[in-house]
Amino acid sequence: MNDIYSYEPDFEAEITILTVDQGGRTSPPHNHIRWDFGYAEENALEPERNLSANLYMIYPNFLDEFGAPIPKGIPLSGSYRVHMHILIREMVDYHRGRLTEGIKFNCHEGSRIVARGTVTKLRAISP
Repeated sequence: MNDIYSYEPDFEAEITILTVDQGGRTSPPHNHIRWDFGYAEENALEPERNLSANLYMIYPNFLDEFGAPIPKGIPLSGSYRVHMHILIREMVDYHRGRLTEGIKFNCHEGSRIVARGTVTKLRAISP
């Protein structure tokens, strides 16, 4: 498999990692975590879990304050600017039709929501 993080990101976003008290992970994530992506509009009634949401393989690459990828192995907490990468390239047109600046999404580990995000800029996926 090719390194998806070496390609132009499909879009940019701001992600906030949930704390344990908010229902997030008990241990902090690290860069290149492979969370599943779910559109928040499909999860309006379930703030912490979603057993029926459609989930997609769209993965974040967390950036530091200078816009460089944060090295693997550094624990992450709080909010970050991220580059997002769609793993299944056959799904690009589907997401192109749904993603706009400002759309909200959730990052899932199974049915549990561990982070929340907002699309800030379309890049390679832009029409």
